[in-house]
Amino acid sequence: MGHGGKKSAQITWSEVEADAAGECACAHVDAIWRLRQVFEPELVEKGMEELFRDEEMPLVTTLAHMELHGLAVDTGTLHEMAAVMATDIANLEEDVYKSVGHEFNIGSPQQLSQILFEEIGLPKTRRLKTGAFATDKDSLDALRGVHPIVDLIFEYRELAKLKSTYLDPLPSLVNARTGRIHTEYNQAGAATGRLSSHNPNVQNIPVRGEAGARVRRAFVGRDNGPDPQLLSADYSQIELRIMAHITGDPGLVSAFENDEDIHAATASEVFGVPIDEVSPEMRRRAKVFNFGVLYGLSEYGLSVKEKIPREDAATFIRTYFEKYPGIQEYVSETVSSVRMNGYVQTLFGRRRYIPEIHSGNFNVRNAAERAAINMPVQGTAADIIKIAMNGLDERLTSNGMRSWMILQVHDELIFECPGEELEDVRKLCLDIMPASLEMKVPLKIDTKVGRNWGEMQYGEAVDLAAYG
Repeated sequence: MGHGGKKSAQITWSEVEADAAGECACAHVDAIWRLRQVFEPELVEKGMEELFRDEEMPLVTTLAHMELHGLAVDTGTLHEMAAVMATDIANLEEDVYKSVGHEFNIGSPQQLSQILFEEIGLPKTRRLKTGAFATDKDSLDALRGVHPIVDLIFEYRELAKLKSTYLDPLPSLVNARTGRIHTEYNQAGAATGRLSSHNPNVQNIPVRGEAGARVRRAFVGRDNGPDPQLLSADYSQIELRIMAHITGDPGLVSAFENDEDIHAATASEVFGVPIDEVSPEMRRRAKVFNFGVLYGLSEYGLSVKEKIPREDAATFIRTYFEKYPGIQEYVSETVSSVRMNGYVQTLFGRRRYIPEIHSGNFNVRNAAERAAINMPVQGTAADIIKIAMNGLDERLTSNGMRSWMILQVHDELIFECPGEELEDVRKLCLDIMPASLEMKVPLKIDTKVGRNWGEMQYGEAVDLAAYG
């Protein structure tokens, strides 16, 4: 609600006079009712009426409960962490300066480009319109290990971003009355159906690494009973399990049915060695294959990231598809389907239209193909967890429990529980979360417990951004 037409003079709903707020609310309701007459027939025509009625509308209440409960935050810890991180950032700055012999503005892409590519002489990245060479994450990623300054830049950027994005602003976002942060969820913002969060975005705090864990330690269990704990329940490798279900690929299905280490099993197939002889490096690369195929893994991206010849990358990818022919069939059929129909959809009927698939620009068309391959899998995962969230919210409420579902981070749910309810909530998760969709392979749930979010231990990760 603006005032005087100036953005700087905007006021919140709590400051609007009751009569004016009522008039505006009534106008919104009238507009929504008229829009329903337009959109409802289209939902029916496209087969998404059930998705809307049974999944998305109940989710409005579920998300409202989560936003109202909010997240308990230890502001004292936040201030302490901010001070420690400021020192760490200053030390990293000094290390960067020492590595080049003088000071410069690390935050200036122009100056950083001059230092890296002219002064130090690192292999040049793509040239920008400004004349400087690119210093973004993807561009510098291929230069890791070439010179110590590159890793220092990555460390510096991570800490600076965490401090400016979370440690500094979070205390001001704590509600004075509740003592909690009330993030806002957007259930219609992502084309795949995923939820996003903002004000603040709590889904982007790094899961792995000490810096991210520091921020997470400030989110604590509090308020809803004796011995408060946080419980995490997440779907283990849900996207790969959905891929196994959609493709019916015998190798993938068998590995999940036998509860094998899927990445070790893939390495055994691709590298042609017994599973007990798979090395950590083989397993790591197999993990790149398994997740990379969902993001349009290319031989060029693999060769650059893994620092291997392009011919070797092509061989690895070809062997992978030979061992998992169901996946190759899914990829080719999905690309053909989106070219013909203009959209892809999840197993629940959620559609994403991808008109860019007919672009004359190769890069745009290639990105559209990757989006088409990814959406049915990631979107189905989003549908599955939304259905589970609705079921869990209903059971927590109907059972009169004091535990709250407080946070969703894509494949993971976080609950705040009195100690005495911890096992009951865990059992609810293990009962409700796998039941969202009957699949050819089991949906596996992992749980973790901690007095704060940072205590929970998370497994390894692979960054797929540079593999496209």
